[in-house]
Amino acid sequence: MQAQEVKLLKTLNTDVVKDITGFQLCSYLVALEGWRRGLELKWYRDETNLCKLDTNNKSTHGKFFSLSNGNKLHYFFRSRGDKVTNKTVKICKNKEDTKALFKQSNVPIPRGKTLETDENIINYANEIGYPVIIKPTSGSMGQGVYTNISNEDELIGILKELRSKYSFHEYIVEKHYDGNEYRIYVVDDKAIGATNRIPANIVGDGVNTVEKLIEIKNNERKKNPYLARKPIKVDYEVTYMLERAGYKLDSIPEKNEELFLREKSNLSAGGDPIEATDELSDEVKQIAVDALKALPSIPHAGVDIIVDPADNRKGVVLEANATAEIGFHLFPLVGEARDVAGAIIDYYFPETIEKNKSSFYFDYLSMLEPLKKNAVDEIKAIQTPMEEMHAKKYIVTGKVIKVSYMSYIKREALRNNIFGYIKKLSNNQVEILALGSDKEIVDGFYRFVKKGSKKSVIKNIEEQDLIHSDEPRKTGFQIITS
Repeated sequence: MQAQEVKLLKTLNTDVVKDITGFQLCSYLVALEGWRRGLELKWYRDETNLCKLDTNNKSTHGKFFSLSNGNKLHYFFRSRGDKVTNKTVKICKNKEDTKALFKQSNVPIPRGKTLETDENIINYANEIGYPVIIKPTSGSMGQGVYTNISNEDELIGILKELRSKYSFHEYIVEKHYDGNEYRIYVVDDKAIGATNRIPANIVGDGVNTVEKLIEIKNNERKKNPYLARKPIKVDYEVTYMLERAGYKLDSIPEKNEELFLREKSNLSAGGDPIEATDELSDEVKQIAVDALKALPSIPHAGVDIIVDPADNRKGVVLEANATAEIGFHLFPLVGEARDVAGAIIDYYFPETIEKNKSSFYFDYLSMLEPLKKNAVDEIKAIQTPMEEMHAKKYIVTGKVIKVSYMSYIKREALRNNIFGYIKKLSNNQVEILALGSDKEIVDGFYRFVKKGSKKSVIKNIEEQDLIHSDEPRKTGFQIITS
């Protein structure tokens, strides 16, 4: 799976989301989309009283924000907006309640039952026949989920592991269904993106051990903004899967031999997100839409479906996630990015659908610092630069390093509402990019480039007019020394 197999959105590359990971990535993607359309964006301090959205007692820092067009205002927690009710969030957390509502609306679901004791779990598994799946009724992120359990001895070993590792009391035992598993994100009666989540795996090269191949795979995952902090971790399930396949950590798989390290496909457990929207049938997409319709007041969410390998028009719904991660739809490991964040903003602010969108982005992590330190209760992002932008580039040669020239240029740029950067090219040369909506001010910035700081000596300036493209640019003015 090589980088060239990925096609990202033109205005949303890896630089835009640099160092933003986890649930904050979901928050930033939705907030950025709204901000780029000219909506007013505010971020709020952790555990603010303004947050009425169910957060499952998790920190709201960098994940709770509002967007407003001046006439209406909506609050968001991660990818979920305030049109998704807390009642539905609670239903989705309880897999048994969710399944009951699916069943009432004839949404296809796996055969299963909620049980507490090991004895009842084992007896029911024997009754419905192996292979089976076991998962906690209130778990998330794949915690405590084991799939494709093939016999009673395996189930007993897994139950011992679950009881020692987790404090869940109730577990759902379901019939295991073969087929690819997909996370389908639905917004307002439409399947916007679908991801085939492949369980954690490695491919042998005939040279490296399993342990080394896992390390190599994890290094590759670090290059993907969504997967950067979701490595494959060697645990009971991984060693169990290896043993079942006749391997150990120090084994050397044959070249091109694929080894699966988990049964469950959760991306947080090392799974691979493969974009698959176009390969799904309309019937399966409709099943995902119908699943949300079966639940009260949930216009957008992620739906997990296993597609029948014998008939791609059929599938069973595993669950719905009301606060689903969306980062992998925009940063897949393979495939073309799907603009889930854009679809969410379309739903909440339909009047912005045809509006011009800025390609600028803001420094999210720096903006959050005062909130993190409890210095303020809320922060409003600067207005999106929506006007036509003019651009100049300068290559300046002379005594310009360690003489305050770079800080001088930044200071004057900020005073004149100029965006861009000054970048060190060598010990006697810098590059300056100046962007602004006022052509006269941009053209006039030359005098500051030429004047410089008191200790600087300008020997030569190469000036170039640029056509400002929709390439993503950060607001503010940066000093780049490396």
